[in-house]
Amino acid sequence: MKLRQLSLFLLLVVFANILHAEVLFEGYYKVSQFKKHIGFLVLRHEIDDKTKNFKTTSFIKLAKGGFDMTESYTAVSDSTLIPVSLSYIAVADKKTKTIDAKIRNMKLTGTVTEDKKKTKLDTTLPKGTFFSSALYYLMLQSKEGLKTGSNFDYTALTEEGPVALSGTVSVDKKMVSQGAAQLLKVNNRFAGSDYDNMVNSQGEVISSITPATSIESELVKDPVEALEGIKVTKGTLEKIFGDLPQGKVNSKNK
Repeated sequence: MKLRQLSLFLLLVVFANILHAEVLFEGYYKVSQFKKHIGFLVLRHEIDDKTKNFKTTSFIKLAKGGFDMTESYTAVSDSTLIPVSLSYIAVADKKTKTIDAKIRNMKLTGTVTEDKKKTKLDTTLPKGTFFSSALYYLMLQSKEGLKTGSNFDYTALTEEGPVALSGTVSVDKKMVSQGAAQLLKVNNRFAGSDYDNMVNSQGEVISSITPATSIESELVKDPVEALEGIKVTKGTLEKIFGDLPQGKVNSKNK
């Protein structure tokens, strides 16, 4: 390799290392129903070092107990958590749904495609709307914060909709001990459902249960425990996340 080519190569390597995202959280969840393993979830929250955009990427696969579905999305917000773009795809019961949307000045445009039938999106979101996946990070930035005894009313955009719906968060007055960890017990009422979450002070969801369906998810230290007999190719996860998630950037691995 010539000196000039070598210098250019090294420069590109340096820029590749500089222009990366700061991962705030990355973890694998074991998903169960009636205490039986039915699937897994991979979740990542990150901030782009260049744009300062906040991005959530999610992939869930349910493949046991009569379930057969996959769902993934990438929800991008600006540094104040105002929605910027959404990409979504779900496959269940041999039916496919995709969403490609952009948000500018709270005006959402794009398309929803369900089994080759396209529907255009063109709506104005209520002021203060954010992606539902950014809920606890938004609470951390709020005046009251994320703490015991707090209540939070909000309007959030569903990633699978996309539609803006109202929600309410109620945090129990006492912390809950889980091993050495002290966790917040949170009830989140959103999109017609109740979710009981255990959340740490950094906004990491350690566990979640939907009482109506008895489906629960638990953050695990080892991805092998989350997958447990469910096959997914490395290429699938690399395509969605940009690389293969290791699931090590979370409180379980500290």
